[in-house]
Amino acid sequence: MLIFAKRFLLIAAGIIALAAIVLLCINLYLQSDGVQQRIRESAERALGGEVKIRSSMYLPWSGFVIRGITVPDPTNANINFAEAEALRIRFALRPLTEGRFVINECTVFQPKVVVRQLENGEWVIPLGRRIEVTEAPKEAPTTTRKGISFRTELQNVRLRGGSIVFLNAKNRAIVSLDKTNISAKIAPDHSAVGTFEIGRSDFFGSLKPRKIGGPFTWDGKNLDFPEIQGSLAGGKLTGKFHMQAREEPSFTLALQLSEVLLRKLAEEAQVEPGKTEGVLQGSLDMNGDPRDSASLNGVGHFELISAQLRPVEFLVKLGELLQIDELQLLKLSDARINATIQDERVHIDDVTLKSDNLILQGTGPVRFNGKMNLDASLMVNRKLQQQLKGVLSKNFIDSEDPEYRQLPFTVTGRVDNPKTDLLDKLIGAKVGQDVGGMLMNILRPSSSPKPDNKKEPATPGN
Repeated sequence: MLIFAKRFLLIAAGIIALAAIVLLCINLYLQSDGVQQRIRESAERALGGEVKIRSSMYLPWSGFVIRGITVPDPTNANINFAEAEALRIRFALRPLTEGRFVINECTVFQPKVVVRQLENGEWVIPLGRRIEVTEAPKEAPTTTRKGISFRTELQNVRLRGGSIVFLNAKNRAIVSLDKTNISAKIAPDHSAVGTFEIGRSDFFGSLKPRKIGGPFTWDGKNLDFPEIQGSLAGGKLTGKFHMQAREEPSFTLALQLSEVLLRKLAEEAQVEPGKTEGVLQGSLDMNGDPRDSASLNGVGHFELISAQLRPVEFLVKLGELLQIDELQLLKLSDARINATIQDERVHIDDVTLKSDNLILQGTGPVRFNGKMNLDASLMVNRKLQQQLKGVLSKNFIDSEDPEYRQLPFTVTGRVDNPKTDLLDKLIGAKVGQDVGGMLMNILRPSSSPKPDNKKEPATPGN
């Protein structure tokens, strides 16, 4: 019995030693310059650009792992277009004897992609430049290489903890997608069915949806996201997306928002919400070439429900001085925005904020770079005209509604730092920084005639 145990241990030790030697030989082979170069060349053909890798290793329980993957930016050699912590490939050994390289799973860990916009407005997307090349060779090659030829089959693809950032021509991040996970099953015809989830996203530093996800399909030319779901500021985000990847790529996007909380929306945009309350709902439809912002077209319709907003600061101070609550906090009975997207701008067709005695309206363009130039008007009814005192209401003119008088003004600057001449138009003069002092000086004469009238009878007696 003891002799049998010794023989068994020797055989087991021999098998383990042989496996270790085989594993060592495999890794030495994979680490050789020739194999490393072939790996890089294969990746470059797939990605359409230079690829660098730090190391590679094979272990039976984890598969073939490539670490430290970087793809330099074709427009700037000092930065990377894409990076990944690791790429793991798990494959079946038995099909290798049949000339088949069957990849059971290909997983990319923590990939990072940076998409840049050129000064001419086009976006640099190296991955898309060679799509046609990978699909083009449908006929059998005219020359053959000597040696064993393997037919590659990919069954499952996964992406874990990915991120992508879109930088405009001024190197400013306008869109970022973080904590992205993707899982897909690949069919023999290279079509795919899977799911995705984007844990965090940021659009223009203002809109920050969370946990956007859903199913998707890819047939080699068309990418479909038929049921997108997510959350935005405590509300719901739903929609669908379709992209056609051909010589002239195009996309369509339809989004719907419901029950979005205005207070939380302001907080996420890092704007002091104050007493802001209410709910946002609406829809956005867009289409165009994803590579060219000038081709984008779309329409948007949004409305606020049971909303109250803090107006611009000088209206608040004016409301405090005149004791007009409505100027300190707008309680809106009607609030809507209708917009059209074209010519690299969002044209505000109509924005209306209406409370019991006041209406704010505006129209004009907001460019994709954030600059805007809106023509607006402040309309007040007869009740509010009386409260504004004659000295402030004299600059108002008649409107189409006989119950209201209006004061035209403009809104310029940037979306994140708007500027308006409303106070100048209201007072009828250029105003400095001391808004409160200016308003006090203007409103003080309205109560001075009474003391002057008392002094006048004494004058003839002098």
